[in-house]
Amino acid sequence: MAKNIQDELVDMGKDILKSVSQAIDANDYSKLASDITRSVKSVSIPKHTTYSSGGAGRVYRQQYNTARVQRMIPFLQKRVNKYEGFGSVFFGTAFAFFAAILGVIFVSSAVIPGAAICGGLFALFALWGITGARKLELSKKYYNYGRVLGTVEYFDISDLAQRCLKSDKEVLKDIKDLMKAGYLPRARLDAAEKTCMITDNAYQMYLGAEKDRVERERKELEDANKKARQEAGLPGTAKDILSDGTEYVKFVRTINDKIPDTEEMSNKLYRLEEIMNKIFAQVRKNPESAEELHKLMDYYLPTTKKLLSAYIELDKQPDLDNVTKTKAEISDAMDIINEAFENLLDSLFQDMAWDISSDISVMKTMMAQDGLTAEGQGVAMQMRNE
Repeated sequence: MAKNIQDELVDMGKDILKSVSQAIDANDYSKLASDITRSVKSVSIPKHTTYSSGGAGRVYRQQYNTARVQRMIPFLQKRVNKYEGFGSVFFGTAFAFFAAILGVIFVSSAVIPGAAICGGLFALFALWGITGARKLELSKKYYNYGRVLGTVEYFDISDLAQRCLKSDKEVLKDIKDLMKAGYLPRARLDAAEKTCMITDNAYQMYLGAEKDRVERERKELEDANKKARQEAGLPGTAKDILSDGTEYVKFVRTINDKIPDTEEMSNKLYRLEEIMNKIFAQVRKNPESAEELHKLMDYYLPTTKKLLSAYIELDKQPDLDNVTKTKAEISDAMDIINEAFENLLDSLFQDMAWDISSDISVMKTMMAQDGLTAEGQGVAMQMRNE
């Protein structure tokens, strides 16, 4: 990496960090994208390659699909009487009352067998009424939850609890009771009992996601072991930047998990993660680049962390005009930061490209001298003719 390019990139990183910090402190992102654009344009690095987004193969995640309209509510797929159990409550209570009255009469008349029979009938009718009351309450919860969930085919227990102003434990118990009562014939809970899949389609998606997760974790473990072996012999500076880089990529991935795949920002973070992995892979191959790269990362890491943290906080707020506008500004700023990292990656490969070009030139010259190329054979023939 040429020294003038390094200095320009460091200055650009300082300017970007300053702009981001000022925007966050003032809670005003209206000029952030233009400020970052201006900082990036101050550096001129020729581009050689482009890098596609890493969004392919995205694992299934919990989200609410409000765009699709369907008449049937998946949660309410079974027809249940809204007044389920009302008859049991009414008649059970009435009969229990009469049994109690008769029991009192028999007791006062010293008719012990009659009193015992009435006592048994009272218990039986009371149990009938209590069972009906439970069914009535359960059917009420069934329709209340269905109205809250709408057209979703799967949902997060804690999210439903939050929307219904209940505890996670209470909602989970209700869902299990509904499943046991047969109100949710196709519903299934995940292994951690955190997510409920209402339809077969959602459950198949979950099984596919679990399979992908296991495979992904296996591959990540293999990659981690491979990287550890590669980094064992690296100098301290290279180890430091790779350690910081690993934490940085984890942070970006954690932020991305909180953003629905349907948002454009999610693909931008996939792209950022892919570029950063390529940069760190190059550091492992060429540890000499780590020292100057570390100076650059000191500015870019806190910059992107601040931006993404602010985006997540804004994502929790209602969709007001100011919030939407600010999120759009941060999204635009991430485009510029991705471009800056692409330029940084290109600059890391420039020395390699120059070395390869020089090696090819030397090789062509040697092959020509040995008469192994058309040009070399022509020169040799001319020499023989002379």
